Amino acid sequence: MGEDCANTKVAVGDAAEQAVGDVMIKRPKTLPASATVSDVRALFENGSVQTGLLVEDGRFRAAIERPNLPEDAPGDAAAIDFAVTPTAIVHPATPMRDAIALLDTENSRRLVVVDEEDGETLRGLVALNSSRSGFCGGGE
Repeated sequence: MGEDCANTKVAVGDAAEQAVGDVMIKRPKTLPASATVSDVRALFENGSVQTGLLVEDGRFRAAIERPNLPEDAPGDAAAIDFAVTPTAIVHPATPMRDAIALLDTENSRRLVVVDEEDGETLRGLVALNSSRSGFCGGGE
């Protein structure tokens, strides 16, 4: 369930010559940093959503992936307690060639995109489909 994105925007080979800002989902699904486990579960009802981004005043605070959310976690628990801060964060101007290499190195399918100047303002999400053949679109 939910192993792939709803639509593929650009193939990996075509993306390699672009910048992250050209390929990323510009308005990814977010929740407030104060979200509960129930809020995240509701977000994950959409099978194509693999990552919940927790933000506060537009600033990225943490990400929660489906595998990070235990089935027995209480619904009223703070979601941020199950979130992780990704080691792989990029900027809109980052070359996609570098982002693809980072996805491979991290064995990940998601990269959080933040503002280059402040390093916190959420700008988007790079989302690789499950076959690793293309990047998810939508949420423009």
